[in-house]
Amino acid sequence: MENTKTSKKALRGLINDSMQEALSSLELPQPGKKAKKLLRNNSRKLASIFANVMKREEKKKRKAAKFMEKAVAGKSKKNKKSNGVAIEAEVLATA
Repeated sequence: MENTKTSKKALRGLINDSMQEALSSLELPQPGKKAKKLLRNNSRKLASIFANVMKREEKKKRKAAKFMEKAVAGKSKKNKKSNGVAIEAEVLATA
C-alpha cells in the first residue's frame, strides 16, 4: 500500500489556488481584502474536512486489509472452533 500523506497546509494552498484560478477565469473584477479573506477561510475549512475524510478512508483501507490478512491466514475464532470439531469427528470416525 502506498503511504501518501498530505498536510492540511498543503491542501489549503492547493484549494486556495484552485479557487482563485477558477474565479479568475470568470472575468470578474479584482477581489478586495474581504473577498480574499473569505477565500482563505473557506479554503482552510475545506482542507480540514478533506484531510479528515482522507484519514477515515485510509483507516478503513487498513482495517479491511488487516481483516483480509487474518481471513487468509485462518486466524478467525470461528475457524479455530470448527477445525477442532472437525478433527475430533475424524478421530472418532477412524477409531
